[in-house]
Amino acid sequence: SPCPGWEESDSSVPPPARAAGRLAAPGPHPAPRTPAWAAPLPRRGRPGGGARLQIAKARDIKGKTRRRRLLSPGRGPIAPAMPGDATRPPRKQRRARGCCKRCLPASGPAAAACSGPRAMETRAAAPPAAASPPRASFKEELLCPICYDPFREAVTLGCGHNFCRACVSRSWEHQPRHACPVCKELAAPGDLRANHTLNNLVEMLLREESRGGGPALCAQHRQEARLFCHDDKELVCALCQSGQQHAGHRVRPVAETAQDYRAKWRNMENSLRDKVKDFGTVRRSYESISKHNQVEVARLEDQIRKEFEKLHEFLRGEEKAVLSELREEAQSKRGLVEGKIKKLSEDSDALLREVHQLRADLTEDDVSFLQKHKNRKRRIACTAEEPEAIPPGMLVDVPKFLGSLQYDVWKKMLDIITVVPFSFDPNSAAGWLSISSNLTSITNGSYKLLVDNPERFSSAPCILGSRGFSQGSHVWEVDLGGLTNWRVGVAKERGGGRRWNFHHDARSGFWYIYRLQGADSETCRASNAARSETALRDLKRIRVELDCDEGELSFYDADQKSHIYTFHEQFSGEVFPYFYVGNPKPDTPPGSLRICPLRVLIKEDLPL
Repeated sequence: SPCPGWEESDSSVPPPARAAGRLAAPGPHPAPRTPAWAAPLPRRGRPGGGARLQIAKARDIKGKTRRRRLLSPGRGPIAPAMPGDATRPPRKQRRARGCCKRCLPASGPAAAACSGPRAMETRAAAPPAAASPPRASFKEELLCPICYDPFREAVTLGCGHNFCRACVSRSWEHQPRHACPVCKELAAPGDLRANHTLNNLVEMLLREESRGGGPALCAQHRQEARLFCHDDKELVCALCQSGQQHAGHRVRPVAETAQDYRAKWRNMENSLRDKVKDFGTVRRSYESISKHNQVEVARLEDQIRKEFEKLHEFLRGEEKAVLSELREEAQSKRGLVEGKIKKLSEDSDALLREVHQLRADLTEDDVSFLQKHKNRKRRIACTAEEPEAIPPGMLVDVPKFLGSLQYDVWKKMLDIITVVPFSFDPNSAAGWLSISSNLTSITNGSYKLLVDNPERFSSAPCILGSRGFSQGSHVWEVDLGGLTNWRVGVAKERGGGRRWNFHHDARSGFWYIYRLQGADSETCRASNAARSETALRDLKRIRVELDCDEGELSFYDADQKSHIYTFHEQFSGEVFPYFYVGNPKPDTPPGSLRICPLRVLIKEDLPL
């Protein structure tokens, strides 16, 4: 059994390396980093502890006995103990006392602690020392045989012994032949294989010890860290605060800092909850768009079939081609919407997980809470984005399939086709308007709840044409259908997903003429507050002429061939046909505003 007197006399130094091969590597050694669980266990020692020169016998390759001087980690060489050294009694005196070979002097309190056989006879039997618990023995196996610290980058030699990579490398620096420090089996630098299992065990135990409720120690001074540096975002001790590294930094007690950060993260939790609601709102909008597209695609398929029925059998091939293009469009839109919905779901789930994580973090002790502050801040920054606004173009492009469908085959079926310069865009129609199946007429009726998208008017019964114009001259005619409350003109395109504002006038990009019910119903007005001198009387059709290059927009009475009004503007960008259909008079059936078809003249000729 070990001699207690030895342990009492030299407990201030780390236990020496075992004679079995825990050798100190030559050269400088790093600062000790032994955790709480790696404290030295009671072990056999030698006089002088790790601070004295120790002598170990080893056999060289020739079988002869030689003497080797072994240095303890981090200690320089010390002169060997002389025969008359008071730290150890002569051999005869020790044998006469019956104590062990490693006893301290026979006099003093250490002698009473000797566990030699004769000493045991002369004093009352002491209770046996408590055996090391299995957990402590397991932790001891996680210590490097060279530095006696927990393994750092544990490596395994071919013989099976484990060491810190830095320790075994230093021990080989001044040796001509590399050998295992424990069993002396020859090895090569390439034999150092990383032991990931051992590294993981050390990391798990260190992490477990850090959560064990003990005080957090400063890494530099090994004192309890009761302060928090706001500039470096780390725990410090009183010595760190007075040192040069944290000079002039904002340092506060851990409890106060934790309280402030907890309040901050509580606010962040509420903010994240609000964002979860915002993501849910946008997600529901996308779901509504998806359902609308499904219904619209079904309606479009039916309408397209009806149109192609008019073309009879020889146009069946064209019908299949257009339907295939429509399905591709539907698949593209569906994939786009479903991708947005999936991303929103993932972002919402991530935010909810972050909320739960924050709630769990708020219940931790101050030290653990602040130790995770940096990672928590980076993690929150990655999940604190705003939900993306719904971009334009998410709805199925209906005019692409119906607006000029008949015109695409007009050469083959000229006698039965009806060509219009453009059609109405249902994706921009307000909820009050009903659109015909061929997208050429609109009627003001009861309000319908439609999918909310950026292109749609929401404050007035307005709608746009499907084609935009930015250059050249363009002409179209509109049949008012007996309406007395209408607007006809052009509107500037709204970019960047912006919605239409409430005021529609020339200053906001709307150029049109209109007629109101009432005393001034015979007078035509313009969106720039000007009045036309022409009496409208019984106006039925309006002819619109747009010259983008000259910056002119003119309106005429198509039946009377008389001028009504002309805007002189520089239309920057693309403009779209704009229409407004007001409520009908009481006890009067609603009228329809219709785009008049074009008169097509075909002239075919050979190229010169």
